[in-house]
Amino acid sequence: MEHGKRLFSWVCCRWLVAGGVWMLALTTIGQADTPNSSWQTNFEVAAKTAAEQKKPILATVTAVWCGACRQMQQLTLNDAEVSRLATEKFVCVAIDGDQRADLVSKFGIAAFPTTFVIDTQGEIRHRWIGFQGASSFLSDLRTLASQTSRSQGEDEFPAVSALFPSNSSRFGFGAFCLVSLLDDNQLRRGIDNYVAEYRGVTLCFHSPAHRDRFFANPDRYWPVANGNCLVTSREQQHSEPGDPRVGVLWKNRLWFFADRDRQRRFMQAPDRFSNGL
Repeated sequence: MEHGKRLFSWVCCRWLVAGGVWMLALTTIGQADTPNSSWQTNFEVAAKTAAEQKKPILATVTAVWCGACRQMQQLTLNDAEVSRLATEKFVCVAIDGDQRADLVSKFGIAAFPTTFVIDTQGEIRHRWIGFQGASSFLSDLRTLASQTSRSQGEDEFPAVSALFPSNSSRFGFGAFCLVSLLDDNQLRRGIDNYVAEYRGVTLCFHSPAHRDRFFANPDRYWPVANGNCLVTSREQQHSEPGDPRVGVLWKNRLWFFADRDRQRRFMQAPDRFSNGL
């Protein structure tokens, strides 16, 4: 396949895949494996159990076709110490992202696997994106479990990571670092210590080095159509902002879309929507 025809989606484990392979993955029928029998698969049942037991929820969102998800399940979530701590201190639930698009949208899932803790008030207090090694994951889990135990159910979880700043709305493109998306193949928000203005937009970067790389060649990193959804503009004749969480890397450019349905339609026929650009 020609380099210029590669499609990349960070929704899909950040794999470079051919359009046909991507569509095969989308239509794969089945249910994602659960880490072990102690993990529930019905989120609503898990939420009810968590409320009854006054425990936080430990959720992981996966897909049957996702290799990183299988690694996370086999090497991390099935680790003896991780499993013991998780089932003792949390109500655990494995969510099949392909089967529960409503939950993927509700919890803002941008990549598989995503694992997160929901406190007793129903708020996400910590999340891990992508594969996590057993050692580091266990360390994080111990911290969360310890604080849960001390607070006896009160909301004393650590603050959301700087990767997800609460003031991200004042930055362009949801505060996601454009350089991280294009160069590092990572969907991560910037840190508000590293900001700059470009084309009237306040951009947030992951580090000073990312900011410097952007200004060395800003046109390379600037998303196509100024980040607006091309599928919307072509089909409905009006402008709609795209979401970096449902973006595609194609022809070495960033393309953002309003939702996953329009992202998928673009990936089925990218030339149709990009004609003239």
